Amino acid sequence: MSGSAGAGGPGGPVGAAGGAGGAGASPDAGFAVIGTAGHVDHGKTTLVRALTGVDTDRLPEEKRRGISIDLGFASLALPSGRRAAIVDVPGHERFVKNMVAGATGIDCCLLVVAADEGVMPQTREHLDIVGLLGVTHGAVALTKADRVEPDWLDLIRSDLADALAGTFLAEAPVVVSDAVTGRGLAEVAAVLDQVLEAVPTRSAAGAMRMAVDRVFSVAGFGTVVTGTLAAGSVAIDDRLELMPAGRAVRVRGLQVHGAAVERAHAGQRTAINLAGVDRGEVRRGDVVATPGGVAAARVLAVSLALLGRAEKALPTGARVHLHVGTAESVSRVVLLEGEELAPGQQGYALLYPVAPLAVAAGDRFVIRRISPVTTIGGGTVLDVGRRYRRHEAKGLAALAVRERGDPRELVRAALAGELPAVAAPDAVAHVRALVAAGEVVPIGDGLWQEKAAFERLAARVARALAAYHARFPLRLGMPKEELRRSLWPALDPRASNDLTEALRGVGVLAVEGERVAAAGWRVSPPPALAGAADRLVADLEGAGLAPPQLGTALQAAGVPAADADELLRWLVDSGRIVRVADDLIFARAPLDAAVDRVRARLAGGATITMAELRDLLGITRKHSVPLGEWMDRVHITRRQGDVRRLM
Repeated sequence: MSGSAGAGGPGGPVGAAGGAGGAGASPDAGFAVIGTAGHVDHGKTTLVRALTGVDTDRLPEEKRRGISIDLGFASLALPSGRRAAIVDVPGHERFVKNMVAGATGIDCCLLVVAADEGVMPQTREHLDIVGLLGVTHGAVALTKADRVEPDWLDLIRSDLADALAGTFLAEAPVVVSDAVTGRGLAEVAAVLDQVLEAVPTRSAAGAMRMAVDRVFSVAGFGTVVTGTLAAGSVAIDDRLELMPAGRAVRVRGLQVHGAAVERAHAGQRTAINLAGVDRGEVRRGDVVATPGGVAAARVLAVSLALLGRAEKALPTGARVHLHVGTAESVSRVVLLEGEELAPGQQGYALLYPVAPLAVAAGDRFVIRRISPVTTIGGGTVLDVGRRYRRHEAKGLAALAVRERGDPRELVRAALAGELPAVAAPDAVAHVRALVAAGEVVPIGDGLWQEKAAFERLAARVARALAAYHARFPLRLGMPKEELRRSLWPALDPRASNDLTEALRGVGVLAVEGERVAAAGWRVSPPPALAGAADRLVADLEGAGLAPPQLGTALQAAGVPAADADELLRWLVDSGRIVRVADDLIFARAPLDAAVDRVRARLAGGATITMAELRDLLGITRKHSVPLGEWMDRVHITRRQGDVRRLM
């Protein structure tokens, strides 16, 4: 990888296991990312170069035109000794989509305003975008101060204060600077250092994910992607997933701030050398993540706010440019509460991108009009992949819970589905508190369900078993697997058994072997049918090991043909008879006695032929052959050539 890949700092080509900072360098896991913002030609790149010594304009066209077109990266050493990454964004209105990609994941905004021009259109739009992306910390640099008189500078300060009023930068420090003379540069660095003191360190717990903002290849090492780790941590040899394609990849090497590391953490600008994917198969907007940690979404449920400066209302069904993570896609907006969203209003909506996007709940997004292309709003992704009905109170209430973000409420919402669910590792403490409060029901090993949802499921199971018993009154119960397939096919057999045991524990059902029945269920055939069953068993007991064919036995006992199959199933399930072959049944008592005689004969490793079996039991070949085959099937005996021995 290149030393410039991880955080934009200088450095020559290095191997996946080495780096410009030396093998095994370990940058601070908690350092932050600063993003620039501001109008074109207001001096963002010049200021970054003056602060870091890095020219972030790396493209030939940027050199030729004298403006930033794509994202640039640099590393800043702060007075406190900590290091920060800087993402330098383009200021021209034509490259706002690149600016949004760079602003995603920053912790602190450095708004740059040229003293000789003041607040301009992209100043306001960039400020809106950074605010919509959830950034709450920042500072302002008034650049090019050498070009204006003090009185003009005072006017610009006043204009700037008006523009910042009501934004997250309303109380931010403003530093007058000049990259040519060096005026204010030390103060800019000191102010950024101070601002970053208030930025909370991101947690490295949970699943790792990183939105890709740059892709390139290095000879001998292959594909390299860069971005800011949004969550978790990543180490060399980790298995990851490239989304939305779902491609399995492996981490060959890592760099942070141009130094090779063994592990990178949430909040760090990171370069990842990936094995298992070609350069042409990755693009900006993709996400690398812990497998299963990010969904390829075709629908996003969101909290959407329209800027007060938006020129007109947004109607349901409108098409917009959606920016989320580092991806951009044309998307359709479906409002869930009304026919339009007015400027300054907030509401819940569904977004339908034209292609799947790798998104997670909690991601911030920005929307821009199709034409003219202007930023009009944004918000937070609340749910991924689930469609909500318009004007449905239950769905709107669920989205409100997700938006409030109270951990216990979120855990309850996550466990309130039709089936038990596994809680995220960082939510287990909240789950246990809810269990102790009686609000969540534990289901076996690592599965839980919200109490009301569990009670609804229990009622469904009770209704299903009652319907089964009404349909099959002579059956002892429903097979466990049939219950799983009919009511919770998404659960694996182990989880299904856990759920069945939980339902038994609250008295919803009874379990007998591989069957389940409603609690208290007993087969109670009509008297006439019960009498026929008793006669059949008595006739079979009298016949011993030479029972008649099935049809003859049923007819002699007076079993109605319409009830024969169910009656036989009941007698078999209850253990009163044994069905040895399709047309041959035995009473249990004489068959058990025959099995005991066979076991005694074969004790000590002895063998028996079919003829010897026939003679031992005193029956004809008509009955000895199916009996011998049945004993093989139920693992009493094992056939070896012409003889049988005990299993």
